[in-house]
Amino acid sequence: MILRNLSWLTVSQIVRLVTGLFVGTWLTRALGPEQNGLLGTALVISSLMGFTAELGLRQVLIKELATRGDDAGLVLGTAARLMLGWGLVCFGLACAVAWWWGGAEMLAVGSILYASLPLNAYLAVLSRWDAAQQSQRTARLGILANGLAALARVVCILAGADLCWAAFTIVLEVAISAAVAFAWALRHGWWAELRSWDTQVARSLLAESLPLFLAHSGTLLLLRVDQLMIYQMRGAAEAGVYAAATRLSEIVYAAGPLVIMTFMPILSRSFQNEPAKYLRQCAWLFGALSLVAYGSIVFWWLAGGAVVELLYGKAFEQAAMVLLVHGIATLPYLHGELRSALLVIERKTVWSIRCALVGLVLNVLLNLWLVRDHGAVGAAWATAIAYTLVWFGSSLVLPALRPVGLQQLAGLASPVWFWRESRRWKLLMS
Repeated sequence: MILRNLSWLTVSQIVRLVTGLFVGTWLTRALGPEQNGLLGTALVISSLMGFTAELGLRQVLIKELATRGDDAGLVLGTAARLMLGWGLVCFGLACAVAWWWGGAEMLAVGSILYASLPLNAYLAVLSRWDAAQQSQRTARLGILANGLAALARVVCILAGADLCWAAFTIVLEVAISAAVAFAWALRHGWWAELRSWDTQVARSLLAESLPLFLAHSGTLLLLRVDQLMIYQMRGAAEAGVYAAATRLSEIVYAAGPLVIMTFMPILSRSFQNEPAKYLRQCAWLFGALSLVAYGSIVFWWLAGGAVVELLYGKAFEQAAMVLLVHGIATLPYLHGELRSALLVIERKTVWSIRCALVGLVLNVLLNLWLVRDHGAVGAAWATAIAYTLVWFGSSLVLPALRPVGLQQLAGLASPVWFWRESRRWKLLMS
């Protein structure tokens, strides 16, 4: 089951990689740096508000639905209604932020992008699939929605459509995912559960998810604040270069959520029932993510310039250096994604909040210094420094996080021991 889920999730990521490379980069090249900067900044606001609409419930739901019994349906419905209601509020907030940050032009594009925020309630259905170790359904849905949205984007590019139509094709992926997920739930008798509500359950979910939301909001701002600050300090063209580089570097960053969706139910049960096995599983995953990060650094170092010129053209050549620095940041970022999930399981989310907020402040201060003089490359270095201190350095310095920090440190040496352990991974993760 683990292998099947991981295989489907990997295929889903490959599909996203292919569409991102051939359709997303084609769109970026067609738009040019300035318009791409406007669209990229509007998308940053969309991702921030999309996460806000989710209320940090995704990981909590996977953990709760994996361990709860008879009241799982009530938990599912309560979470879905929370995300739907708050998504409507976030739509209004996102439009206000877009108008304030970029004026009427960004609002016109943003209002289309943000229309999907209430639909994020469909993530409750996906969480139930993931909790039941049926992530292959999540992956298949992602492949379907991404493929249809990419086809619509190709039509828009060929027709020379404007930014508003490009925004519509981006929203289309969420709309298709939500329609299919809710239709599946209706067909399989989940509709009554999705409409259920319990105030006590809502309070319990929010009590656990809001600290996680605060922690991940700091993390998400760490990922996105660069784009917003570059747009304000250096203009849309520089922001477009940074957005183009981020679109490629985040292909590797996606390994973190993929690992969490696949292994979090297993880790949750091991933590409760087999603590020694849980520690070995964590060490193995840190090692696997370290290898992914090392590969990213080497690839962008050797091929970054050629990839940027091939995909984007000379107008985006500065993105090659941004990609190399983002490759360096991949190691602490992927470790931080796994560490955040482990702190949820161990009920130590408060440390994620503290570290993320400190890192956010540090990133903003570094951006104020580096972006003004060095533009997109300076923002990338600010990100790499902040990630390293927040997600790696803090694990070694803070006593409460040191057990995880030692596992992260061991993960750095994964090329030495990973092959030996990889031959026993099925037994380890069973």
